[in-house]
Amino acid sequence: MKKIVMTMVALLTMTAAVAQNSDNNNNGRQRREFKKPTPEEMTNRMADQLKLDDKQKTKVLELNKEYEGVLGGPGMGRGLGRGQGGPGGPGGFQGGQQGQRPQLTEEQRAEMRKQMEQRMEQRQEYEKKLKDILTDDQYKTYQEQQQQRRGRGGFGGPRGRRPNM
Repeated sequence: MKKIVMTMVALLTMTAAVAQNSDNNNNGRQRREFKKPTPEEMTNRMADQLKLDDKQKTKVLELNKEYEGVLGGPGMGRGLGRGQGGPGGPGGFQGGQQGQRPQLTEEQRAEMRKQMEQRMEQRQEYEKKLKDILTDDQYKTYQEQQQQRRGRGGFGGPRGRRPNM
């Protein structure tokens, strides 16, 4: 009887461990979630790195809140994941399979170009307003930091095609 109980406990433990592992693992691929920083987090980081005074910090926080959709991580706040026109979501791309680049229609390409141009214009407006707030040395440091971020592809890794895992 004791052996049966111990066997059942072992099986339940192993089942729970396997189920937990499969929840954390997408078909053997680990997915890193990108948490977009809040305007407050961005401002605090900029204040530390650029040595902003209180007046500058207040102005930069207002600016970061105003341009929140333009700033941040991948896609600058506008991803094309599920449910947003990406593969598998409503209004998804034409063709394509998982693991392959989706085929875009001319209409979708034109819309993407238009959105990119708008974001670039907004980013330039942000940069101009930021330059008015910062000193010349602070703005130079800011530009150097931005260049370093771009140099590593914006995701913390080298540019180029990701290896298949």
